Amino acid sequence: MIVSYDFGHGTGQDRGASGYRNEEHDCREYGVLVIKKLQALGHICYNCTPPASPALTLGQSLAYRVNKANYYGSQLHICMHVNAYKTDVATGCEVEYASNSGKTYADKVSAEISTALGLTNRGPKNQPGLYVLKYTKMTAILIEPFFCDNKSDCSKYNAEKLATAIVKGITGIDTSVVPKVTPKPAAQIAPKYDESIPQGVYQIPGTKGYIEPRTDGGLGIHLNRGNYIVIGKGFIDAYTNDNNGHGDHKRICG
Repeated sequence: MIVSYDFGHGTGQDRGASGYRNEEHDCREYGVLVIKKLQALGHICYNCTPPASPALTLGQSLAYRVNKANYYGSQLHICMHVNAYKTDVATGCEVEYASNSGKTYADKVSAEISTALGLTNRGPKNQPGLYVLKYTKMTAILIEPFFCDNKSDCSKYNAEKLATAIVKGITGIDTSVVPKVTPKPAAQIAPKYDESIPQGVYQIPGTKGYIEPRTDGGLGIHLNRGNYIVIGKGFIDAYTNDNNGHGDHKRICG
């Protein structure tokens, strides 16, 4: 999916809210993590945030975001913000939308944020008059994850958990879960053997095979150094090796 996004405010006359925390800082903190997670899932993301300089008017800032999003032709636009009202009065998370498809995303994202951070779920809010939601041509949502002027809300803020919740609401994928990978056992490669005939053995006439007395009292009957049987007191072992990385050893008696 092609996703366009903007981090709220941050230029000229377009300033964010401040309270116990600062909106411009926080939406850029959790927002960067959101985008990294979406990109890691294979989504193409385009930044539509206006630069801090030159300073823009509020109208210019909003138009910049919309025009750039429409230029990229994304399928989803995400506006990342932080809410504010009156000190320690309002609380919780909400996600604003202006279309039916936007409501679907808003409902899921708000629910995931509420669960992840333990915040009151204010739910999806229909806001068709908001400039970015009104004039973008694609599905768009504006995320207000908590109130920066509410001490309790701010104490629950966690950028990683918030970003994970937003991405899960959008994609259905929990990026906090690292897939458990069971390591494959290392291939057991049989050592190659020297194909020459050792000295001090009895070579079987007309062949390259030989019989080798062993220091443990047993007797080895060899086709070569890799393929042979060992006869000992009360046991017989068989060894095979194709000299190409495949070998085996079995006790066939004893």
